[in-house]
Amino acid sequence: VFLPLAASAGVTADGSLKTLYSYTRSPLSQRLHWGDMTRARLSLKAETPDPDRGWALRAEADYDHEIRVGTRLNSPEHRLFGVGEPERFLTMDQFVSSGTDGEWRHLLYRGWVEAEAGGWKARFGRQRVAWGTGKIWNPVDVLNPYQPTTLEREERLGVEALSVRRGIGEVGQAEAVWALEESWAKSDLLGRVRGNPGGADLALLGGKLAGSTGSWLAGGELAWDVRDGTLHSEVSYTDLESRTPFWRGLLGYEYGFTADPPLAVLKDFWFNVEWFHNGRGRDDPARYDVRLLRGGREVALGRDYGGAAMKKELHPLLYIELSWLRNLRDASHFLSPSVNWNAVGDLHLFAGWQRFGGRPVTEFGRQPDAYYSGAHYFF
Repeated sequence: VFLPLAASAGVTADGSLKTLYSYTRSPLSQRLHWGDMTRARLSLKAETPDPDRGWALRAEADYDHEIRVGTRLNSPEHRLFGVGEPERFLTMDQFVSSGTDGEWRHLLYRGWVEAEAGGWKARFGRQRVAWGTGKIWNPVDVLNPYQPTTLEREERLGVEALSVRRGIGEVGQAEAVWALEESWAKSDLLGRVRGNPGGADLALLGGKLAGSTGSWLAGGELAWDVRDGTLHSEVSYTDLESRTPFWRGLLGYEYGFTADPPLAVLKDFWFNVEWFHNGRGRDDPARYDVRLLRGGREVALGRDYGGAAMKKELHPLLYIELSWLRNLRDASHFLSPSVNWNAVGDLHLFAGWQRFGGRPVTEFGRQPDAYYSGAHYFF
């Protein structure tokens, strides 16, 4: 009854159901444990019925219910860090029940309102600010960095922010983002200008960075079509005032073969390779500060990395993926093959393995292997 009314008023609704089972070992107690997460997500989008009148209002909300069960709830790391998410400025999640047998919480994964007028767009709320051209690492994405070894790579935590954007020319854009926090020292206020000079996508960014009252960052990103693929690069310079300033950089290349490649095995095959330099990282594994990763602002402990990602479509409904990372200083590595099958309609089944290798003191060697499988249904 309500769907026709919602559609006529500019409101749409969709969502998904997901279950994710994992089997791994506790890095603290070394005991094997399993866990299962089931998530129901309802996505609502609203827009004024006539956006061509010169102004428009929009809103979006992704509302989740998550249930977790398994022996992982009794592990030392879960008792210490919970679900492992960094602290947020706005409290948009709440546990309905919690215990050693199971946890149930509801949360707002995304929630924002946006006003548009005179070519300007202003958005407030929990949102995703996607900066950078890298596919594995993003030196300039300081607001929403993600850990490349996470099980749910498609899930990107948003940031509570006020963002303002305006188009420049046909493809350019200028934007400013104020990431809200309890104090100015912990807040971010960054600007970014993007254009397409000479056919290359180029962006420059900089501004106040969380860390202290005078922390700042400056950088840029580039994506350029080269020999039917894309050469991408990022660079940033950061001064946190509390330590020596540092550089970060990335250089990568991605290529997707068409339906008529030189070799039949390369049909519908895509790959990406990247080199990442992390000036804040350490050469000596004994000096790694693992606490940085739990803060949600850092994704690497070492200085230099190499990475590759590959995807091969075996059938229009079946594809396999492979991710490989290597810390070039401590020689530890990460390997993650996976398979995804669109079994029927909007139901996807997936499974994978995460293999961490290296000496126990190294970045990837200290982490336990993991096996996972699940199902994802969209409606």
